[in-house]
Amino acid sequence: MPSRTRLAAISVVSCATLGSVFGACKSHPAEPAAGREARDAGARAAASMGYVTDSGLVMLPVVEVPSDAGPVSTAIPVPVSKIESIINPKHLSPYDGPKGTVEGVVRISGDAPPKRNLTIPFECGEAFATYGKVFREGNDRTLADAMIAVTGYEGYIPAAGDAYPISIHGCAYDRRTLVLTYGQRIEVTNRDPKQSFLPTLEGSNTPAQLVAMPKGDAIKLYPLEVGHYALKEGMKGSGWMYADVFVLQYSTHAVTGLDGRYRISGIPAGKVKVSVYLPSIDVDLHPDTGTQTSSIEKDVEIKDGETTALDIEFPYKVPKTPPKPKPASTVPIIK
Repeated sequence: MPSRTRLAAISVVSCATLGSVFGACKSHPAEPAAGREARDAGARAAASMGYVTDSGLVMLPVVEVPSDAGPVSTAIPVPVSKIESIINPKHLSPYDGPKGTVEGVVRISGDAPPKRNLTIPFECGEAFATYGKVFREGNDRTLADAMIAVTGYEGYIPAAGDAYPISIHGCAYDRRTLVLTYGQRIEVTNRDPKQSFLPTLEGSNTPAQLVAMPKGDAIKLYPLEVGHYALKEGMKGSGWMYADVFVLQYSTHAVTGLDGRYRISGIPAGKVKVSVYLPSIDVDLHPDTGTQTSSIEKDVEIKDGETTALDIEFPYKVPKTPPKPKPASTVPIIK
């Protein structure tokens, strides 16, 4: 199992570059009674549902259940106190003051996305459109898979829910960038009518993995720390099937679709920063296709009860020679 991940240096007040690689697998305390009960119940359920691990054992992921954690079915198996200390360290009540919305369209300008040298089977048609180029763009050069983050405000804004859904069809995830608030889980649904997949969250400590059956139940994945992960496919050796996953300390974020649109609501009124970040051209994450400029920022005034329109042009130029990633020792780590 991979044991390394990269942390995103994105805090409540800024959206900076990504941090360096560090060990992600954690040791666990002695298993409490609640953990044993959850494990035994999970094993019985798995036996009836037919999930298997790489070694052929029938089981569900075994997780330690802290005494102050909620049910594994509704949240990640991390103590509520730890989640609170990261996303709401001042223990504030949810913000209920003046707030507004920002929305718009992100478009790429400059060079077209270069093609990637991939070998994709004929039956994986959607994978060509999703992964065949360095980034995806739609009609009128709208930019897909860009992360939009609003920072620089005061106040605590909870995440909208516990789960972040993503689907598979035609050997492709429906987006190449996922952005979660710490405390949320990923739910992967396989909409393909015939093929099975093994969604794999690299960087997360997962004792066992579940197969996403054709049109079956969603597979739940649990990022246990703030940072950067990689969502891959672990059964077919499909190296192209990939999504960058970012787990942040705040909830004011969105990801653009092929139409380039985004909308973020519930932002405290006042001056804020709106950041646009395209992971697929970040040289520190993707040395073979990246550039040194993968994000831009805009200052915006949010007004109470109003929607601020902000269309953003994202410039891109194909590098003449692949730039080198930053040395790990010089990149700040967010712990």
